[in-house]
Amino acid sequence: MTKLAGQSASTGAEKSGMGRFLPASGPLSQRLRLATGLILFAFVLTHLGNHALGLISIEAMQMAREWRVAVTRSLPGQTLLIAAVVVHMTLGFYKFLRRRGLRMSVSEFVALVFGLALPLLLARHIIGTGVAHRAFGINDDYKYALGAMWPDEALRQALLITLAWVHGCIGIYIWLRLRPWFNRVRDFLLGFAILLPVLSYAGFAMSARLLQLETEFQSPFTSGQYQFLVAAMNWALYGFLGFLILLVAVRVAVEIFGRLRPQVRVTYAGDRTYRMPAGYTLLEISRRNGVPHASICGGRARCSTCRVRVLKGLEQQPAPGAAETRVLTRIAAGPHIRLACQLRPRGEIEVATLLPATRTRKIEDALYDKYYWGVEEQVTVMFCDLRNFTKFSEKRLPFDVVFVLNHYLGQMGEAIEEAGGYVDKFIGDGIMAIFGIGRPVAEGARQSLAAARAMGGVLEALNMSLKNDLPEPLDIALGINTGTVILGRIGSPEKADGSRHITALGDTVNAASRLEQSCRDLSVQTLVAAATVAAAQANAAGMAITMLSVKGKQDQIGAVQFRRALDVPAAWAQV
Repeated sequence: MTKLAGQSASTGAEKSGMGRFLPASGPLSQRLRLATGLILFAFVLTHLGNHALGLISIEAMQMAREWRVAVTRSLPGQTLLIAAVVVHMTLGFYKFLRRRGLRMSVSEFVALVFGLALPLLLARHIIGTGVAHRAFGINDDYKYALGAMWPDEALRQALLITLAWVHGCIGIYIWLRLRPWFNRVRDFLLGFAILLPVLSYAGFAMSARLLQLETEFQSPFTSGQYQFLVAAMNWALYGFLGFLILLVAVRVAVEIFGRLRPQVRVTYAGDRTYRMPAGYTLLEISRRNGVPHASICGGRARCSTCRVRVLKGLEQQPAPGAAETRVLTRIAAGPHIRLACQLRPRGEIEVATLLPATRTRKIEDALYDKYYWGVEEQVTVMFCDLRNFTKFSEKRLPFDVVFVLNHYLGQMGEAIEEAGGYVDKFIGDGIMAIFGIGRPVAEGARQSLAAARAMGGVLEALNMSLKNDLPEPLDIALGINTGTVILGRIGSPEKADGSRHITALGDTVNAASRLEQSCRDLSVQTLVAAATVAAAQANAAGMAITMLSVKGKQDQIGAVQFRRALDVPAAWAQV
């Protein structure tokens, strides 16, 4: 039976140094396509930005162009750009030929069509500028380009901008949409994506019309040179059209011959069985047969939403490749879990999908929320307990108990949040808080120490204000520890929008709880783990570190004790 553990299914390229310098994850071809796409997108981005300067002046356009072509027409720049074009187009055509069926999302369909159509217009633009410059020494600056293209080429220019920009933006979106920060900036990026091409074409049109009013364009070409360029443009147009027809014909032939391959039997939980030619991925089989199947990243092995549990036939299937192994290892998947976008069944197989395929608003939001899926982070965890409150509540009316507890928890919670912490939960009269979520570990450690001091101040203020209502002053126990935890949204929905609170799991959490319990034995209010002191980069010179044996841990925990929470040095708490 295929086992995930112990496999090292890396390709030769992955084992080499090449993979380390490529963005994202997945097969080498996919990462190369992304890397070259980013290079071309950077070129398009700067090109459109250069056009937009036409809203200021032609001189501004010329000045920016000089800096741009100094890079793009240098030997290294031009080599990199040409290599990126060749590699990106070749891998794009290869992916098109390997695609099984035409079921795809709208964004994937638009990216495919725009990508295939782009060279039809791009070749004409390159011949009229770069080739003319190289072949005939034409100074293809903005005065030449604007004069030559306006108004006859205006529509083609608008279409070229649209094709190139939309194709690139879709690729960037597919690459970044799973990043935890993307949801926070996507509206800004969408606005930028809409505004830049509009400003670019406006700059092109405005400067071209002004130039036309100021001077009449004089063609720099001889009759023979002009005929050569026109012929080159026609050859490029019809040549690429012929290539596209051949590409589609090959794709149809691949589809036809693919149906003649030996078929495999795929059964989904619920007794839905389909026979498909070998070579399709399980995700492609689902899509071809209308089986609902989640796939957030579009089958690029960047997420795990398409994962399935193999119920039967795992021993007949190929071992996970490098990209699949990386994802499965990250989610600590068992040996029967596989990614449908990477598994190409070779024999009879029975599977069960694990995630709902219906895309609701809640699931859409979860795409951008790493805590929905769970993540490991270094944070600081605090447990706070109100001492002897059970004894107090036994002798008081329910109204008095609720009144005091609401005052205490409300003000303590505010102190935690004002220090930058996150209140995970209230546990009776206890509080669990997390500091440093998504922040540097040092910042979270210092925030916890600032919160401890603030909570000590809140306690004293409460005792002063409630002294006539309390038989004895309130007292607290604080345990603070720093380390790696698992952060995730766990449990039933707790908010109006159906989302769940983030909570922390792991040994670091348990140790913080044990420190809080140890405060009672030591008659102190606060125990700060040595790990927190180190993370906060606090000066602990002259302070004794107490080694504590805590329940459930063989190793002792080093901690600094403070009789009062207010005794935590103010210098430690400076964020």
